Amino acid sequence: MLKKIVSFYCLLLSLGAFFLGTTILLGDGMFADFPPEWVGVMPFTSWASLALFGMIVFGVGNAVTGIYGLRKNDNMVFVLAILLGAVCFLCASLPIILLGEWYLPIVQLFLASAIQILLGIIGLIVHKGGKRCGEKLSY
Repeated sequence: MLKKIVSFYCLLLSLGAFFLGTTILLGDGMFADFPPEWVGVMPFTSWASLALFGMIVFGVGNAVTGIYGLRKNDNMVFVLAILLGAVCFLCASLPIILLGEWYLPIVQLFLASAIQILLGIIGLIVHKGGKRCGEKLSY
């Protein structure tokens, strides 16, 4: 059951990444102009590059993880969820580290990544004695 929860959460995060990436690529509202103070400091020079990075890494990554968790009968989905959550957490911290500024979406990304990491850790703990990659249960 926990593996399905983690898998569906990853799929939900994937949908969120594609939705946000599409919103950014459309360039409406606050995504119309890339902040000039970010150029040369952040690893991205436009909203489009940031959106594509998010869609590829977090959209595709979480989709693959979610589908993998629903199809395979091992605990690798928990490890992948922890890894993707940690990468999201680190990427969300870049503006704090590089610019010294907090933005409202950072808090939401921290929360989403913390939930993903915690679900992965709980899954590993709960399923520690269960079936692992290629290992058969013996009682």
